[in-house]
Amino acid sequence: MINDKRGLAMRIVAGLLVGILIGALAALALSVAATWIFDISQMEGAYAMGVAFFYMPAGALIGGIAGAIFASTR
Repeated sequence: MINDKRGLAMRIVAGLLVGILIGALAALALSVAATWIFDISQMEGAYAMGVAFFYMPAGALIGGIAGAIFASTR
């Protein structure tokens, strides 16, 4: 019984870490694509600051939660 709980906890942590990585990379990719599609100005690095300090952490948070939930249900 203890090994089952430990294994589940390890799967959840692994899913969380993988989800964080995939979520942050997906947010970065979508942000880069948005600059080309919507012709967003990148003067003075304001857009890059928004990507680095808002979109990537938000994507990592959403991806981490989704990864942990996905790993816990399998």
